[in-house]
Amino acid sequence: CKWLEEGIRHGFSEWSRVLPLDSGECLVRLPFWNGEGDPIELTVNVDGGRVVINDTGSIAGLLFSLGQDEQGSPAFDLLENLERTHHLEIDFDEGVVKVSVAESNLYDGIAEMAKVLMAVHTVMPHLRELPRTPDSQVDRLGASQPRVPSLQSSSPRVRSLGPRIRTRIERRYEQLDILDFVERQYTLAGAAVSDWPIDFHWSVGRNGSSYEVNVVAADLKVSDPFARAHKVASLSVDTRDLRRSGGDQLRVVVESNDNNPQSLEAKDFLRIHSGELDYRVFDFRQRDENLEFFDLSREELTRGALERN
Repeated sequence: CKWLEEGIRHGFSEWSRVLPLDSGECLVRLPFWNGEGDPIELTVNVDGGRVVINDTGSIAGLLFSLGQDEQGSPAFDLLENLERTHHLEIDFDEGVVKVSVAESNLYDGIAEMAKVLMAVHTVMPHLRELPRTPDSQVDRLGASQPRVPSLQSSSPRVRSLGPRIRTRIERRYEQLDILDFVERQYTLAGAAVSDWPIDFHWSVGRNGSSYEVNVVAADLKVSDPFARAHKVASLSVDTRDLRRSGGDQLRVVVESNDNNPQSLEAKDFLRIHSGELDYRVFDFRQRDENLEFFDLSREELTRGALERN
């Protein structure tokens, strides 16, 4: 990251900043601002002579705030046009937009992604989605008019780049100034599986001893929410005895889709079985649970930082 910072400052401005992340990536903060007045940030990962640059979920967050995070909306159409023009990659699973360049083209890659981000944040807020015309009205307009597909049609599912809950938790931790105390991309050992992926992890001191906190972000606004819920349940079963022996905690932050019955059922499934499987559920969309989760995180992480100092 130090090498990267020297190149960035030389090419852009001495006001640019590069910070190392626990994931091994470098966070690049450029001296440009989006429509909300926040600095434009990118992450850079160098791997085998190639550099992968992503937007940290910024575009997905903007699409979600505009209610245009699904393919077919005007803002998403703009993103797909930019994808083709600038050779971008839309990562639907992670909710990020990426560009990959040779290491020798690092500066050009960062400049290209910064250009895309500034264009997106300038133009997208002014794009509005027109209301759909009912099928009956389409018929009256004439057969030559395109028919709007029904939500119940058998057409392929529209993909969404809505900001993943993990990304939004990460942003909130950064706003609370506690992100540097959080370990990301952590793995937890179980009885059968040695490397269960954990989104956020930290240690908390307690009367001369300590316990571990493991946070899993379960985004249930996906095409198969039960698969995500079952994975969380399997993790909790496999790690339950080892967690109990050390007093360690597992917290599951969920977000569901009110318009998808399966998504709501998957959330209820995790809630109902939380007691016997020894984990605690926080609903990201419930204000009181959202506040409690972040207040608890801040208290533990701040206390841990003071104890280390």
